[in-house]
Amino acid sequence: MKRIYQVWKIISERRLRAHYNKHYSQEIRKYRKAKDKKKKSVIIREMRTLKQYWGCYPFQYIRYGMYRRECTQSIEEMKNYIPNFFAYYLFFPKFFKDYGVLSEDKELTFQLLKSYNLPQPKLLWQYKNGYFYDNEKNEITKEKASSVIQNSNALKMFLKPTNGLGGKGIKVHQADPNEEQKYNAKKSREIIENMDKATDYILQEGLTQHEELNAIYPNAVNTFRVITEFKNGNSRVLLAMLRMGQGGSHLDNASKSGLVCRINIETGEFDKLIHKGHGITTDAHPDTGFSFNGYVFPHWKEVKELAEKAAVKFGPIGFGGWDIAYTNEGAAIIELNAAPGLEYLQDCHGGIREVFGIDNPKDFWVSEKFSVREL
Repeated sequence: MKRIYQVWKIISERRLRAHYNKHYSQEIRKYRKAKDKKKKSVIIREMRTLKQYWGCYPFQYIRYGMYRRECTQSIEEMKNYIPNFFAYYLFFPKFFKDYGVLSEDKELTFQLLKSYNLPQPKLLWQYKNGYFYDNEKNEITKEKASSVIQNSNALKMFLKPTNGLGGKGIKVHQADPNEEQKYNAKKSREIIENMDKATDYILQEGLTQHEELNAIYPNAVNTFRVITEFKNGNSRVLLAMLRMGQGGSHLDNASKSGLVCRINIETGEFDKLIHKGHGITTDAHPDTGFSFNGYVFPHWKEVKELAEKAAVKFGPIGFGGWDIAYTNEGAAIIELNAAPGLEYLQDCHGGIREVFGIDNPKDFWVSEKFSVREL
């Protein structure tokens, strides 16, 4: 049976190379045009070694610029960078087992966070299968749903597809700050009428972030991406970074051209460099000029403790990526990711194979746990 699983995964990996060629098209173009590449024989040898080690084509070699002459990493250090296929099809599925839906379904995530009394944004209503429901799952009319919007004092509302990853399909609606009624009847009708009626949604009030984070970038709620592990009844934080918006964006999502900065999980001190992705860094936020050099977030302990507490409640997932905001009322969970974004983590932290305890990648090729799609 193990051999069958292995063959199935090998075939899947080969079929998905076209997908990753498209995913990494920008990096591949840079690689082909680069004038500072190592000798061809060195590149071939290193890529072959990484392919043998991980069992899949080493797109990470190109993604993280290991082909450049300025890259001084040894082959053992290169092995620390986890390839996307391995992470999303083999590694994470083994640890969240059959519980991935807990993070993929935003309604289910909300209900579980609510049942565990974990802080999160207020749910105004849910739209499912053509019907509206309040935050207690009671069916309401479209008129009532419109009224709920009009009675809200939130400065922003987020309409999110119930099933969605990477910020896809999220619509941000802003209140009129000059009006006593933040959302009038016309605005509430627009929110409802512009929904794709074939899609399920949740509508949540936006949070107002703490002034510490507002100084970094005020147009989006900048969130902490905290990676946790739950093992043998205990949880711990493995990695953390701050995700920030830029250029007027109302979202902080790194996959949507956001920015990230590594955080020391023990002290809450930020790294001096901000990562834009694709190996590009800056030492200050491009919009506000905020510099992280020597900056320590004063409420980091509270953020870390909330992530560890949540990881215990969602123990079956094993590894989780928690998006946590910080407001004047404290830390609040925005979202859970059972397969957190790998590329920006490795941009910030370098290779994280050892952090996740991956000793022998070959073991995962014969595991019965396997994802049929990228998470």
